[in-house]
Amino acid sequence: MMKLLEKRTSVSAGEFPKLVKANWPIGKVTLYDDRFIISAGFEEYTLLFTDIDYLDIKVGQLNFYHHNPNIIKDISLNGFLIPGIIRKAITQYNLQVLVK
Repeated sequence: MMKLLEKRTSVSAGEFPKLVKANWPIGKVTLYDDRFIISAGFEEYTLLFTDIDYLDIKVGQLNFYHHNPNIIKDISLNGFLIPGIIRKAITQYNLQVLVK
């Protein structure tokens, strides 16, 4: 497992009543060659590439769509630059993650 990228960002996970939010600089995403680790303060989520159906990249937001039943469903990264940074890293390192 090799670390490729680590960035501070805002993170939202879950939905009411179990909603976790961590604004920049508390939230963090770490990209490895086989997984994402998303940290939202006291909560942390590890998504293997094999668990991810696709990433939905929009302006200022990146949404994770996955099928791991042990991890909260709705996870997003929010920030003006973070979607482009993640997209560029996926392309640069030829990572096996589908981006829509």
